[in-house]
Amino acid sequence: MPDVAHVTEPDHFEAVTLLVRSGFGPTVDQLVGFPAASPSGTLLGLRRGGHLAGVVGAVSFGATGWIGALAVTPEHRREGIGRELCETAIDWLRSRGAETVLLYATEQGRPLYARLGFTAERPATAWRGVAAVRLPAAVRPLRPDDLPAVERLDRETTGEDRTALLRALLPLRGWAVPGTGRDDDLRGVALSSPYGQAAGILARDDDAGLALLAASAPGPAPGVLLVPDDNDGAAAAVRGWRFTPANAPLRMHLGTPPPRRRTQQFGLFNFFWG
Repeated sequence: MPDVAHVTEPDHFEAVTLLVRSGFGPTVDQLVGFPAASPSGTLLGLRRGGHLAGVVGAVSFGATGWIGALAVTPEHRREGIGRELCETAIDWLRSRGAETVLLYATEQGRPLYARLGFTAERPATAWRGVAAVRLPAAVRPLRPDDLPAVERLDRETTGEDRTALLRALLPLRGWAVPGTGRDDDLRGVALSSPYGQAAGILARDDDAGLALLAASAPGPAPGVLLVPDDNDGAAAAVRGWRFTPANAPLRMHLGTPPPRRRTQQFGLFNFFWG
């Protein structure tokens, strides 16, 4: 079998086309934008007959790393390509210091990840709708000087150091709920990115988190929220707002899971790195 190799810029369009053909949808180019362009990420591909037969993305956050956007063309499935791509991505992340590898698995992909030793946690659900509510926490637009507070809250909530990703999002876009103590602290943040349709939403209390959820899907057009099922309050809120659930991939880990604070995570950027 040919070796797995990094997908370079001239082959990026072919990789995205493969992902679209495999059901990732027309916005997958945004999803793989960060790993394709950042030194902290990579796209890996395996060729058969001169054409890409499968691809996978990986993002390194040092002690943790993520795998996502795994796809194999229909004509080359059941040939071990998915497993080889995953194993190569895991090796690449470990070479960069990853003690734990994380991912969100579709129902189709779960057996492969289980065979590789991944342990299941809980799903996150994609919801679509309009919040159409006003909640009491004071929400304001994010400012450039919020970056240190955003980085602190992100590390506290996820148990990961996603500094490279957060700084790639400058200038910050989204919403914040100011803290009640030090002037440069935040109770919560909803951070938009070009790498997915949803916002990364982190908050230290339910009032702030639910206000930021509402601010992230205000209408009039329906918005997308990716809500971890770990957060009962957030899940109950979007159900109460009559959002429509779509897919619900399962979070899985290989190695010791990071010490995240599940109830502080109200929304995910995407199903690639949470």
